[in-house]
Amino acid sequence: MSSNTSEPPDPPEEKYYEECPSHGPWLRSVYNQEKQEWLAVTPIGCPACRRDTQLQTLLQRTLIPPRFANCTFDTFSVELPEQEAALYSCRKYADDFKQMHEKGVCMVLQGNVGTGKNHLACAIARQVSQQGYSSLLLTVAEVIQRVRATWDPQSSEKETEIIERFADVDLLILDEVGRQYGSGAEKITLFQVIDARYRAMRPTIVISNLLPTEMGSYLGGAAYDRLRENHGVLVEFYWESHRGRRQCGE
Repeated sequence: MSSNTSEPPDPPEEKYYEECPSHGPWLRSVYNQEKQEWLAVTPIGCPACRRDTQLQTLLQRTLIPPRFANCTFDTFSVELPEQEAALYSCRKYADDFKQMHEKGVCMVLQGNVGTGKNHLACAIARQVSQQGYSSLLLTVAEVIQRVRATWDPQSSEKETEIIERFADVDLLILDEVGRQYGSGAEKITLFQVIDARYRAMRPTIVISNLLPTEMGSYLGGAAYDRLRENHGVLVEFYWESHRGRRQCGE
């Protein structure tokens, strides 16, 4: 004859919480019935605070300018099919960055002023940094200045060392391409940076208001070809400026 008795239920698990002033209660420890002792939940601390700290560390590593620190894919304003297409292309590039990084696939964000090119570039940088990759956003003027600083006889750095550093970053974003005069020396410097990254198979994102034909003329055919090689991605931003209508500026 079978017995209808069953094992007594396990006693309810005891948990101890501490209060985070910013995010509320977080699990500090759990009571182990078998060992008759409290066990700390590791890592110790509010998990939401830990995520915030990690994100800030990544943003510092990414070197996103403060103006664009809150720019994400979700905060990009979409009102037109062209904007939806641009958002899709940039999000896909970030989602597939492991493959983009392995193949050295570059991207060109090209179009009108105030249309969100910087917004989406910084959104890409944020996401790839969360994947563990380093990224750096610089204007062309800043690149030129950093290289020219090595020409000073008192400089402790060599031009080749600076260019190698630019080549070592997992993702380099070059902003304001075409805004400078475009002297022969500037074109040579830009080519050296782009070529160094090309040889190292490192992806580069270029942001510019120039037309495609103007871009090739400004960078030089060899540099522009390196950006387009291996199925480089071109994203066009030819709609009216929305500057001032979003939280994140261009």
